[in-house]
Amino acid sequence: MIGSYPDSLIPFKGRPPGGGSPPDDRPKHEVLAMPERAAFETRFPVVEGFVVDLQHHQVVCDVDAMQTTRLDPWSTPIAAFVRPQVGYAVGVPSAQTGFGFEMVTREVYYREAHPQTIAFEIAREVVRRLSDTARAGTGRVRAGGRAVLFPQILSITRRYIASRVDFNGCHPCELGLQTYVEAVAGLLSTAIRPNEAEGESPMLPRLNRYRPIGSSAAVRFKTVKPVQATQASHLNFVAADTGSWEQATATQLEFAAVSRRVICYVRNDRLELNIPYELHGQPRAYEPDFVVRLRDGCHLLLEVKGAQQPETPAKHEAARRWVQAVNHWGQLGRWNFLACYEPQQLLQMLTALEGDKSGMFPAPAT
Repeated sequence: MIGSYPDSLIPFKGRPPGGGSPPDDRPKHEVLAMPERAAFETRFPVVEGFVVDLQHHQVVCDVDAMQTTRLDPWSTPIAAFVRPQVGYAVGVPSAQTGFGFEMVTREVYYREAHPQTIAFEIAREVVRRLSDTARAGTGRVRAGGRAVLFPQILSITRRYIASRVDFNGCHPCELGLQTYVEAVAGLLSTAIRPNEAEGESPMLPRLNRYRPIGSSAAVRFKTVKPVQATQASHLNFVAADTGSWEQATATQLEFAAVSRRVICYVRNDRLELNIPYELHGQPRAYEPDFVVRLRDGCHLLLEVKGAQQPETPAKHEAARRWVQAVNHWGQLGRWNFLACYEPQQLLQMLTALEGDKSGMFPAPAT
């Protein structure tokens, strides 16, 4: 009879100590440019910043085409209930005795602040940002330029507040909160352009010194993301970050290519087409989802979104600045930007864009 030995070990061959995590055995797809589709190659400027040389300090801004700013009392509460407390409290708040709850509001701030003062402070912040950008080497503000710029920017700021700010039922002085001041100042700093009608030089892109031009021909990577095969793209696959948005957009673009509304398109994944912008004073980079070549030769930066995020207005305003600067540069044809919030409506939106030669069209509805 063979006895049992409870303390014995069953031999098991596992990973040796210190061997690290097991290899990733998920299926990988290789996304790459197809040599036989060279006619679908997409070339784009690698923009690191913008050059503005204000000789006369004359600026202009298309306020009606700018992104809107909406005040949100859910993210910035306008009142709160507080209760003074001495010592430690035990139990749930409803069972405690002593001081009662008091409502604290911003009524004192409303009485002391004034909408004109808020507009003044926003305009001053915009002038400061434009001057700081110039000192950083992307432009120039000559001596005494601030005194010439300020009244123009104050007028632009007042027009923006009057027509593009949705107060959402809040007190007008709510706009003076830091979060809104920074948001509005950032949008205006991005949207203000040199006034070419007054003799100013147009804004131009500042390209990467070592890689001024990017191309879809350089894309080659492996991914475990879900992919969708293509016919009208230089790349063999579209890799998707979500469950359906990129796939639905790619399908609509393939339909558009069949009907000749679109010549070709490419997913901006490892393509490294970045749009520089700032959010709350911090530099960031924005990557539109697709680059589409329309049948009239125009290249379209296409963003597909399900809902707006807090940084969406800053991104879209930066994309419009990128388009205008690159169109002034003019070395890689004409460019445009479109934000689509419903992929199934993309074909109609592309049809509506046909014949637009301005290189800039109104900001998408928010």
